[in-house]
Amino acid sequence: MKHILAYGICMFVALLQGVEGVHFYAKSGETKCFYERLSKGDLLIGDLDLFVENNGLFEEDTGASLTISVDETFDNDHRVLNQKNSHTGDFTFTALESGEHRFCFTPSHSKKSALLRVFIQLEIGNVEALDSKKKEDMNSLKGRVVQLTQRLSSIRKEQDAIREKEAEFRNQSESANSKIMTWSIFQFLILVGTCVFQLRYLKNFFVKQKVV
Repeated sequence: MKHILAYGICMFVALLQGVEGVHFYAKSGETKCFYERLSKGDLLIGDLDLFVENNGLFEEDTGASLTISVDETFDNDHRVLNQKNSHTGDFTFTALESGEHRFCFTPSHSKKSALLRVFIQLEIGNVEALDSKKKEDMNSLKGRVVQLTQRLSSIRKEQDAIREKEAEFRNQSESANSKIMTWSIFQFLILVGTCVFQLRYLKNFFVKQKVV
């Protein structure tokens, strides 16, 4: 294991206290390690980004890579994780036992003298707590689904009621139109009958006048 920088411990603690982004500089092949005591079941999620210095600017370089290793210092430095990432990526680790763990990061590049900048963002949570949170989220989601289903059912009932009212109004309108039409025909027949009666009456009247 290469030289371990003491200030790295403080940086790692800062990470665990919720600092969104922390970075360090290292040459290709240089390893920097940090220590943290974890409890059994703790889940660590890391998000990593690697940049290479080029004419005073740090840029992404697909030729760069980052190796992450995790050792259990309490168990004779037993290595429980060894993962190689590209210039950007993430990793997850679950503590199988409680105790001090060593996290080491080794950036590498084809150019050995290259200066690299590593961004690290870490989050630690308990697996059981996360499972509980997932269950709470699932229950909350189920509750929202039930509410949406009930709301949808209520909307459908309102739509059915509106359709029934529309059908009733349409039937009433058709019935009213039918009655109006029937009454109009009846009035027309009465008018025709009256006209016929008056014509016959006048005809008979004039016939009688001629006879006299």
